[in-house]
Amino acid sequence: MKKVVIALPYLTGKGGTETVIKNFAETLDVKNTDDNISWKLVSFGGTKYPEWLSGWNKKVYNFTQSRHIQLIAYAILMPFLIANILRKEKPDFFIATNPIMWSIAFAERNVFSKKTKIGAWYHYSFKMKNVKEKYLKKADFFWAISSGIKDELLSLGVSPDKIYVIYNPVNVDNVISVKRSGKQNHFIYIGRIDYDGQKNVSELIKALNGVKGEWHCDLYGSVDQETKDRLLRLANKHTQSQIEFKGFYKDVWSQIKEADVLILTSKFEGLPMTLIEAAARGISLISSNCPVGPEEIVNNQNGFIYNLMDQTKLVKIFTDIVDKEIKIPSISNVRKSVEKFSYQEYFKCVYDSLCNN
Repeated sequence: MKKVVIALPYLTGKGGTETVIKNFAETLDVKNTDDNISWKLVSFGGTKYPEWLSGWNKKVYNFTQSRHIQLIAYAILMPFLIANILRKEKPDFFIATNPIMWSIAFAERNVFSKKTKIGAWYHYSFKMKNVKEKYLKKADFFWAISSGIKDELLSLGVSPDKIYVIYNPVNVDNVISVKRSGKQNHFIYIGRIDYDGQKNVSELIKALNGVKGEWHCDLYGSVDQETKDRLLRLANKHTQSQIEFKGFYKDVWSQIKEADVLILTSKFEGLPMTLIEAAARGISLISSNCPVGPEEIVNNQNGFIYNLMDQTKLVKIFTDIVDKEIKIPSISNVRKSVEKFSYQEYFKCVYDSLCNN
């Protein structure tokens, strides 16, 4: 029996990484392989909304939700806690989503558990987040959540035999298609709502300002009042009348009864789960070709991709859809386009990566 420990820092419970962890637990439930592996999740710092941790054999170290005190706790306690896990559990694999965590484990395993292989499972672009080169030397292997992440690692000097593209697990089989409007003019956005940060929602508003005619766009996600006010000031009168801020929902898909197209305008991603989740429900896609991930998901079978910051192109895509100059892909074609992200395919990638280490 091989032991695998997956280590996480504090996460609120609202983000994409939390969705991955939740889906991973479901993957382990539905797999058809007698993998002979025991799994344990360790959270350093806990979470604000713990529902996403259900289904795991887990150990949670609750520190505080204060970011400042968390950093102090990490600096003081993290080396001791990781050492204790290595000493007691002696896992075959210690896989962390945080560079500092996998680096500490890499240094300590020679003392407490020499057989343990250290895995790095980063959920963002290494380049956009400026991950230091020293951290890349402190892992035995890397789980890359997209081919784009693999390319980044290769360009940063990581050996190809240390990199395994596993993608992210998405429930693409047991979900119900979302009804379409019949007019292909009902757009949605799902995710954290910022102005010109990573999610770059101002680019969406600027593009919608150039779209005439009948359309509607719902924005689902957490947003502070200042950002909401800035986005509304950016919107012209027509756009203001056609957009609606719906707020954050733990289960956003239970709230969406109708949608034609989902839009992503991010400046960078790791592997945008929202695109896959939407396509699994038959919703067509529009996405920037930001680094990294969208180009592995969006194609002519499910939607449209544009160069980041090319507002003219984005306006044309919207306008052509609203004016029916182009027809969005069918629900069945959109759903088929993301079958490679299914739970079964995901577990096979994970299992193969462990067998090869």
